[in-house]
Amino acid sequence: MIAARSSQALKEWAITIEFLKTGRQILLLRKGGIHEQRDGFRVEYKECFLLPTYLHENLHDLHPMTHLEFERLEAEKPSGNVIRFDTYAQINETIWVTNAEALRRLDGLHTLNWEAVERRFHYRSRPGLHLVLLRIYRLTTPHLVENQPEYDGCVSWVDLRDALPTRGAEPVLSPAEFEAQASDVRKLVNCE
Repeated sequence: MIAARSSQALKEWAITIEFLKTGRQILLLRKGGIHEQRDGFRVEYKECFLLPTYLHENLHDLHPMTHLEFERLEAEKPSGNVIRFDTYAQINETIWVTNAEALRRLDGLHTLNWEAVERRFHYRSRPGLHLVLLRIYRLTTPHLVENQPEYDGCVSWVDLRDALPTRGAEPVLSPAEFEAQASDVRKLVNCE
């Protein structure tokens, strides 16, 4: 079960959210935004909406499997000051990965290309990345919310002004499908 309402959102590239909400991806690789605390990224909430962002999103950092869809999403990028929330996530598990080769084995299971993963891995003085496993839910009726200045900037987490309902959210993957994929990811990074 998921919460009936939430006012928390995790910012992520729009192309990545597209892959998450269509079941092609269950993980994120995070280090933290420029304006985040010295410790970088940390999981602040167990559930949240996913806030699509286009800031810093670029074809150069994306896996080739995403290129056609990225171009389509760029052409359909919303104009104006409205955010579309149609994806909700439960954070199932977070694994700190300090072995770059283990991350290389995840190639094709997420939207980033190896150069982007490697750059994030070495960003700041402490090598490593947070591997975040997410159970994703799609809302049947999206929420259209006016963007606020406090939602902008290079941060991972946003506290929304109003709690939004999750009513009608459907899991993208069954529990068995999710656990099978999560188990495969853990094995690839030698956590099982």
